[in-house]
Amino acid sequence: MVVGAAVVALAVVVTVVAVASHGGKNGKGGSSDSAGGTMAAPANGKSWNPPSWATPADDIGPANPKTVVTGQVWFAKAKPQNLAQYAQEVGTPGDPNYHKFLSPHAFSTTFSTGQGAGQAVSQWVQQDGMKIISQDSESVVVSTTIAKVEDALKVQIHRYKHDGRVDIAPTSQPQYPQNVGDYVSAVTGLTTSSPVGRGSMFVADSNPNCSSFYGQRPSGLPDGPDGPSAQPLCGYTAKQLRTAYGATASGMTGQGVIVAVVDAYASPTIVQDVNRWSQEMGLPQLKPGQFRQSIPTSYDPAKTTASDAAGWWGEETLDVEAVHAMAPDAKIVYFGAQSETNADFFQAFQQIISNHLADVVSNSWSGPELGTDQSSIAAAQQIFQQGAVEGINFNFSTGDSGDFTAGDRQKMPNPSVGYPASDPWATGVGGTTLGTDAAGDYKFETGWGAMDYPSTGGGWSSQGTFDGAGGGGISQMFQQPPYQVGVVPDALAKPDSQNHRVLPDVSMDADSWTGMDVGETVGNAVPRQTGGGVVYDLSGGSWKDLTVGGTSLACPLFSGVEALAIQSSGSALGFANPVLYKQFNSPSFHDVRPNPVGGHEPSFAYTGDQGPVLVREDQNTSLKTTDGYDDITGIGSPSEQFITWFKDHPTGQ
Repeated sequence: MVVGAAVVALAVVVTVVAVASHGGKNGKGGSSDSAGGTMAAPANGKSWNPPSWATPADDIGPANPKTVVTGQVWFAKAKPQNLAQYAQEVGTPGDPNYHKFLSPHAFSTTFSTGQGAGQAVSQWVQQDGMKIISQDSESVVVSTTIAKVEDALKVQIHRYKHDGRVDIAPTSQPQYPQNVGDYVSAVTGLTTSSPVGRGSMFVADSNPNCSSFYGQRPSGLPDGPDGPSAQPLCGYTAKQLRTAYGATASGMTGQGVIVAVVDAYASPTIVQDVNRWSQEMGLPQLKPGQFRQSIPTSYDPAKTTASDAAGWWGEETLDVEAVHAMAPDAKIVYFGAQSETNADFFQAFQQIISNHLADVVSNSWSGPELGTDQSSIAAAQQIFQQGAVEGINFNFSTGDSGDFTAGDRQKMPNPSVGYPASDPWATGVGGTTLGTDAAGDYKFETGWGAMDYPSTGGGWSSQGTFDGAGGGGISQMFQQPPYQVGVVPDALAKPDSQNHRVLPDVSMDADSWTGMDVGETVGNAVPRQTGGGVVYDLSGGSWKDLTVGGTSLACPLFSGVEALAIQSSGSALGFANPVLYKQFNSPSFHDVRPNPVGGHEPSFAYTGDQGPVLVREDQNTSLKTTDGYDDITGIGSPSEQFITWFKDHPTGQ
């Protein structure tokens, strides 16, 4: 996306970062504890750095000072350490405050902003000529120009070539007036940088000979290094996925639970598509009031494109159908952001937590952590911590590029993990290759990491092409959280003697060759002027059933499974990571191991437009599937016992 001279969405830098200590109320541990314990990024306002892509070599000069921007100023908490501590306690099994969630009103009363923060910040932005668009107890959204931002924050905003587009970022740390700085925890909007977005959704090639389950049809092509290969799957049905992961056996449907799906834009055919697909799948269609959307009335033509909109339509369809597949009676609230930027996604998050609009928030988007503006961290953590206190869990895809050193999108020079999945307050969902039997029962899983090998001389080339892999690895921004201590091997968490947050936390099916059958109306997005913006209409749409994978599939599948667990227990899960890791190496999770098919990895082969292709699995950049916790599949994938565990363990013990 190229930033023009009109409106862009902006992210700025933080002055406050909340840290929760390891050890709960006694305060023992802390960020320097050798056993881990920090729940926040080590960076703060005093150690600000620009995003890794904002380099002098890619700097193409100052941004247009007349460009209109929107930003969100987040109010600092009077005692941010208290919020972080309680957010950790409310999710920690055995803690006296475990699952003692607060309402949004009680949250605001208990963890108030600094006295006078709202008034001080409002007066400041108005004095500097910024227009207040909206304000609540946690933040204020403003509209202004880059010139006024530069003057108010004593920075310069430059344009940078980044990932095939132009993004903007400040060249130095923003400075706040002396009487305002203590009241600001973050400002989001000063940096434009889109996450992977729809790039984390993989559509398998059309194959008329596809199988209904793994191994149903041999490929009929030469064996590969891993032995005989199978035809790719047509895409698992909802019934197969519910059977494989124990949803059917649990008897749960998600009744009474609300799942929020946060993406960008909004499909104009989402309701009819979900209903037609549900009929194909043998699922109940959406009941009145079961699905609703919170979307803009129009979009800014300067920060959106028709191709972006059409791509996100597919993402929304996948996410909603995946949640509906696992939890067919759960309510789904879809939030379509104004654009594919963190700042706009965060505004949707603020709506959710301010009004407790969901129990689980599913986010099928991610970007390389090393390319993320650090200024977003404080705002995100304040959001996730409030969600934890209110009983709302945030799930994020870990991305489809392995360690981000392969592929042609979001490629990084050094290994990286996906953000926001890497935030310790969020649950990072990685990807697997799932195999079932003819009845849909769970047969095996391995780590998703596909490499394509063309045919050569009656066999297969030794040189493969990267074809997608579940994201994982070590965070360079976050230290090891306490819930990973004793579960994540030191060989992964401490490769350089430092304690690192490791991804993923959990995993589910994500391989496009074993993906889900998704039905949607596919066509072109056509912009139509309306008022001061545009809306996107569908042109030339036709119905298609597609086999879709990616951690874009895994994340809403897991969010749906969590909805079943909430229904079973009758209580929200809230910040789930500590209790997820509590169930490591138990019947609640399948331990995803390597070589699950007769002592070797599964492989697929088919004849495409360019000839025969062999797809070898579990070949994921520097990441490896192992017994126990690993950096492709985390603690594993959920089973029926996970769904019922919370009912049987109300204290998390």
